Amino acid sequence: MLIKLFIFIYAIIIILKIIYYDIKISVIIPTYNREKLIGDSIKSVLNQTYKNIEVIVVDDGSEDNTKQEIDKIMDNRIRYIKLEQNYGAANARNIGIKNAVGQFISFQDSDDILYPYKLERQMNNIINKKSNLDFCKIKVIFNSSYIFYYPNERQEKSILWGNIFNELISRGNFISTQAILVKAKFIKKYYFDPNIPRLQDYDIILRMIPKVKISYTKDVLLDLIIQPDSITHSKIKLIKAIDILLKKKYNFNSKQKILFMDYLKRVMISISNETKLYWFGAIVQLITVLLIFFNLHLMMIADFVKGNAF
Repeated sequence: MLIKLFIFIYAIIIILKIIYYDIKISVIIPTYNREKLIGDSIKSVLNQTYKNIEVIVVDDGSEDNTKQEIDKIMDNRIRYIKLEQNYGAANARNIGIKNAVGQFISFQDSDDILYPYKLERQMNNIINKKSNLDFCKIKVIFNSSYIFYYPNERQEKSILWGNIFNELISRGNFISTQAILVKAKFIKKYYFDPNIPRLQDYDIILRMIPKVKISYTKDVLLDLIIQPDSITHSKIKLIKAIDILLKKKYNFNSKQKILFMDYLKRVMISISNETKLYWFGAIVQLITVLLIFFNLHLMMIADFVKGNAF
């Protein structure tokens, strides 16, 4: 009797493994002039404990030896797409999404490193929680020295309390593109907005979260490395991005709209207090900040008149 039970349990485990590994994950890597980094990034995906994957490298018009470095990696799971000119990472990711054949999609930047068990742990969590999107904790390495983690302790408490959306609205994004594993059929309803010079990940998360069942893998599963030439450093692009976000129609109620505006105002104040800018850039940014402040208050007054805000 015990032998038959053991055989039955063993058979169930084998069947579950077959079903589990039959789910393909497409990992999309946009890249631009990263010949010295792209190899290690791709290898960190290929070395995943979860093996049923395809790696889609979208070369966003590189002018260096990126392709030659990719060609050195002999693995038929790699698909290389070369764009004739540089359109930006959001457009490159969208092309990757359109070409993905996996049931799930994950993202990787050409200068980041996935931990070997990232995809397996996130897929396990998605199956256990029956979610459509999972995000993990990440280690951010800024300028090769300063290290911090997303989500932080406060944000993790909000996640535990089921208050993810309001935390995102009132204190900014803590769900990086590289941290997510999402059902392909779901993200193909949204795509990244290529018109936003920064905060594309924040924008797509704000659009997706109200519509998706989300889960969180608490383990640190990747190193996100911010390079000196990253757009993350550009405050001019950040100001332009905030102006675009203000004009978008998100699925906010009245209270959430105020929280979102208040958060963006705090970001703009932080930029205007920046003292390390050249005087010309500072003047340009100050004028832009004042215009956005004016726009913010006009929107809040309009909400007040309509009776939607207070």
